[in-house]
Amino acid sequence: MTAPRKSQALRDKVLPSGTAVHSTDTGEPSRAASVAFIRSWPLSILCWCFFPLLLGLGNWQLQRAHEKQQILDNIDARLSSQPVKISDLQQPQTYTPVRLLGFYTDEYFYLDNRTRNGRVGYEILQVFESGSSADKTRWLINRGWLPAVAARSELPHVAYPLAAKVVTGFLYPTGAAKQVAERPSPIVPHSRIQRLDSALTENLNLSRASWHIRLSADSDTALQTDWPLVNVDPQKHRGYALQWFSMAAALVVLWLLAATNARQLVREKWFKKSAKET
Repeated sequence: MTAPRKSQALRDKVLPSGTAVHSTDTGEPSRAASVAFIRSWPLSILCWCFFPLLLGLGNWQLQRAHEKQQILDNIDARLSSQPVKISDLQQPQTYTPVRLLGFYTDEYFYLDNRTRNGRVGYEILQVFESGSSADKTRWLINRGWLPAVAARSELPHVAYPLAAKVVTGFLYPTGAAKQVAERPSPIVPHSRIQRLDSALTENLNLSRASWHIRLSADSDTALQTDWPLVNVDPQKHRGYALQWFSMAAALVVLWLLAATNARQLVREKWFKKSAKET
């Protein structure tokens, strides 16, 4: 009768130790659940790499929108100031409002491939002489946009006053000419040109060949202006940022559906809740 008691004692010692091992294996439910939550590690790593990239692109677009808004605020502040007489201009700056009294000459040009609201046309560049005959200054004026006619070989008619006029506008820099092997020949007035640069202005005997004047919309000799102040509007940058953030959110949803067991866990939790209620 003593032997069974020893074997029973040994079994009693073994059972607690086995139960302890089993409790150790199940003692980290959070770690087991976290491992079970991820179904595809390669896809998860790929999503985690793209997610901060998409957020960074969205923040970059927001930063660009803030910079463009600051530029527009500075331009509006400069344009809202009183125009200065062109004779009092000391240091030319972009978007400085100016006022001139003088005459348009018959030297005007058609700046090609300019669009307004999807329509193709030309911007009219015309020489304006200001001051007395002894102290005459010549400026190139961008009067605005004219729509093109149906026939490419024809150019729209340009009307301008012969009497003295006061024009208001703002200074804008003229682009530099492209480097060419031979010096280009002078451009004939009333002709079509492809770009406004120093190759044109240097042949017109202007007072400041590196600057021209864009007319304000309230100038009575202005055509259709609608000058673009920045190449991309701040609102468009904000729209781009929203697209990047939306892509980041869609990536999170894709990761939850394709690389995890989120749907299964939610379904099991819902079944357990339903079973308790019933």
